[in-house]
Amino acid sequence: MRRTTRFLSVVTAASMCVLLLTGCVPGQPIDSLAKQPEAALTYPGSTDVRTNNVPGRVQFGLDGGDVAVTGISGTTTHQQREVLAFYSHALAANGWTQTRDSPYAETASGLPAHVMQWDKTKLHLTYVVAVTTEGETTKYETHLESLR
Repeated sequence: MRRTTRFLSVVTAASMCVLLLTGCVPGQPIDSLAKQPEAALTYPGSTDVRTNNVPGRVQFGLDGGDVAVTGISGTTTHQQREVLAFYSHALAANGWTQTRDSPYAETASGLPAHVMQWDKTKLHLTYVVAVTTEGETTKYETHLESLR
């Protein structure tokens, strides 16, 4: 019994050292995320549409790095509520569950934004849509990433 406990302690310690020294990118790689149907989900009639990919970052240590993220950004002349309704309907129809609705969020540049999030826990994925309005233009950005 004592020998087994000591062996498990050594194996656990060795495993922790390997994780700390090798680091890893948590979640799915960018190639896998980009194959998800929602990765290319674009609001109909959008202009200035761009694909945004962040491959993730390996970092040594306990946090393990950043997850890969893929998504779309675009603009439209439609209202924020129409853009959010489109994404809500499309994602719910494909098995996503809404987990967040923040109508009074802010972008990094300080613009007011409406942010919604959906999760697909079976696949360990999260999908975020942030929508802002500048004059007559509604801008949106989506992010698809693996849950940690």
